[in-house]
Amino acid sequence: MLATYTQRRRRARRRVLLALALGLETAACIGLAQATPAGTIDYETVGAAPLRAIGRDLQSPDASQSVLFGARLQSAQPATYDQIVFAVRDAQDRSFDLGHQSNYSVGASERELTGSGQFPPGQYRYWLSYYAGGRWTSLAPERSFTVSAAAPGGDPASTRPLGAGSNWVYKFGDEFNASAVDWNKWADNSSAESDNGHGNPGNQQLEWNQAANCSVAGGSLRMLAKRERVRSPSGRTYDWTSCLLSSHKRYNFRYGFIEARMKLPALPGFWPAFWTFQAPGAQQWNETDVFEYYSDNKRRLYLNQYVVRNGAEELDAYPLDIDFDPSAGWHVYGADIAPDATRFYIDGKLVRTTRNASQIDSSILVDHFVYSVKPPAASTQSETTYVDYIRAWQRP
Repeated sequence: MLATYTQRRRRARRRVLLALALGLETAACIGLAQATPAGTIDYETVGAAPLRAIGRDLQSPDASQSVLFGARLQSAQPATYDQIVFAVRDAQDRSFDLGHQSNYSVGASERELTGSGQFPPGQYRYWLSYYAGGRWTSLAPERSFTVSAAAPGGDPASTRPLGAGSNWVYKFGDEFNASAVDWNKWADNSSAESDNGHGNPGNQQLEWNQAANCSVAGGSLRMLAKRERVRSPSGRTYDWTSCLLSSHKRYNFRYGFIEARMKLPALPGFWPAFWTFQAPGAQQWNETDVFEYYSDNKRRLYLNQYVVRNGAEELDAYPLDIDFDPSAGWHVYGADIAPDATRFYIDGKLVRTTRNASQIDSSILVDHFVYSVKPPAASTQSETTYVDYIRAWQRP
């Protein structure tokens, strides 16, 4: 099955599709309202069409909290917008857009649009914007807020996925704030790896994955790939070692939202991914790649899903061209794996939807593979992928 998967994945990746790029305008700034409980949006009445009111729940959030944004829309003249989004910008004008919807209709009955997100400490401004008639229109008012640093020991159970609303219950995750990997929570092997759960040379991988290459420091997981010769129990020799984590010992799920904040490798030759694979014992192939990244190309990610439906393998592979360098800073990657579809998010923005959905229980994996097709340069001795957190939620 793995050989078939690899061959088909290569063919599917030859398709070239364009990513959605949002260009948004700005509006005027006004003051803040009084604080309200988390989950209760403090609306300010706008009294215009189509935007009747706008607001958020937390007025002074910290970096551990998810902020819920809301807009109430109504118009005597019905309209359908190609795209609508809460535009959020930091002090450097970087985008943290969220709540994105496509083909969004507004009419005589009031409709509420919501979106949620978490933000690093700093100053932010936000407004609502829609795309129609070939242009973006920003709707006043523009509001501002400040995010403070998270208090030590913040509770991850209070978090919510970026851009996917607030109706979620935290089920599993790791903030990587300890001094070492919690091996009661994670395994360093997976049934996806054909060689004793640690290596898979048939899948274009050069590395042997082992716990020794997984460490925690400074509040993040450090996945180290390095030139190191090892011999596996099968007798195969590997010239690289690296790190893989799987949740299969403690957490398997069919539907839910998974999210990771990561900084990816800069040197060519590496192939990190955040993904799911069928739970141990399952005989049916089931995989969602929240993203795969080949470090020789810093402007492309692959967002894929593979299932077996009615006895036939279905592959939905998607190369996404991006407008940022994932090795230059931290970004949040997530997927809402639902019964009707799988929705992929980057930094809280919905970037694609596929009709394929999970068929069976799956585990969460994160890895730092070494890519055999375009291997590291001879001078490269090591490289690291960083993970700030991994979180998983389910619907209540």
